[in-house]
Amino acid sequence: MVESALIASLERFLEDYLSRMAEKLAKGERLTHAEAAILLAAISQRETTHLTKRIDQVRGDLDGKIQDTNKKIDDLKTIVMMRFEDTNRKIDDTNRRLDDTNKRLDDTRTELLSKIEDTRTELLSKIEDTRTELLSKIEDTNKRIEDTNQRIDDTNKRIDDTNRRVDDTNRKIEELRVDLLSRIQDLKEDMTYLKRSFDSLRDTIISVLTEKK
Repeated sequence: MVESALIASLERFLEDYLSRMAEKLAKGERLTHAEAAILLAAISQRETTHLTKRIDQVRGDLDGKIQDTNKKIDDLKTIVMMRFEDTNRKIDDTNRRLDDTNKRLDDTRTELLSKIEDTRTELLSKIEDTRTELLSKIEDTNKRIEDTNQRIDDTNKRIDDTNRRVDDTNRKIEELRVDLLSRIQDLKEDMTYLKRSFDSLRDTIISVLTEKK
């Protein structure tokens, strides 16, 4: 009971952790090496738990079939012994039946052993296939994580480049603003000079005209 509760608690923890990591990756956040390692371990543990449950289920089914067969064998032996005790007159016939029964038992045992071996071989093959598949998934996950991190790095680089271009543009705008203000100031000074010159020329013309009169 305690072991089942611990396993259930571990499965819930793994599912919650996988969900959090999936949300983090979906948001474009970068995983740390520790988070990536835990994520891979969580995926591997979840697949291992599912496989273990399936193996236990198959093993339970086989144990049930073997127990049923053993019960049938025991029932058959009981019937044979009862007939043997009740029918002394048919000892030879009973012995033949016993021989036939033993042969059927041997055949059944041989068949069961063959089926058990076939099932064991099939399970081992499935375990190896699952292991290979898990390793492939882990490699794919690692590659996706590396690709995601690379895209994040590329995005950060583009952001840095954009910021540098913005800074360069702002600097150029400031330089143009300073230059424009300087030109405006020079223009104001030129206008002031021209105004004084025009005023002086006007006064001179007025003075000359006045003297002629």
